[in-house]
Amino acid sequence: MPASKAALKSAERWALPASQARSRATRARLISAAEAVFAKKGFAGARLSDIAAEAGCSVGAVYFRFKDKDALFFAIIESFVEEARLGLAAMLAGAGPKTREDILRLFVNAAARNFHRHKGLFRAIVERCIEHPHAVKTMMTFRDELAAALEKAVGSGAKAPSLPIRVMTQMIYGFMVTGVLNRQAPTNFGDAQTMDELANACIAYLNAALP
Repeated sequence: MPASKAALKSAERWALPASQARSRATRARLISAAEAVFAKKGFAGARLSDIAAEAGCSVGAVYFRFKDKDALFFAIIESFVEEARLGLAAMLAGAGPKTREDILRLFVNAAARNFHRHKGLFRAIVERCIEHPHAVKTMMTFRDELAAALEKAVGSGAKAPSLPIRVMTQMIYGFMVTGVLNRQAPTNFGDAQTMDELANACIAYLNAALP
């Protein structure tokens, strides 16, 4: 799925400057191709030649726009995080008032769709996070942003994410990450009943922990 303009903008700091429309289009195509290759082969298994072939350009075109494989990978992470950030904002700003239960069900299902759509990429991100502090920091910062947005949305009155919100956010993402990394896990992102059970557990926990 092509990244939005906002997501591509957030990835620019990892790329060399591109002033012409054609160069920007090539950069966007490389980011899309790189996500597909990283998702299929993982970070270690992906080669810049694979990414260039997927994008329909030369390896020289990759190096012309990105310093190395790390820079391209971090551009993808930044792009993904921005897409998810915009998606969360749109979900929380949707029409009509929402109860705490509504918000949590929306959040769980949005997270499931996101993990399902980017399952291979998440696996590559986790692989790279083990070794690289910037990847860890980016994903943990995003997790904290999600917790803060949920804290505000459920209206608990806290200025910063409370412990129950942080625990619940970790419950959701721990469940999803286990499904990404372990093929034998009971996680099925496409199964409505499984997602309902996860949402039910989160709702019950928060109802007991928050006023």
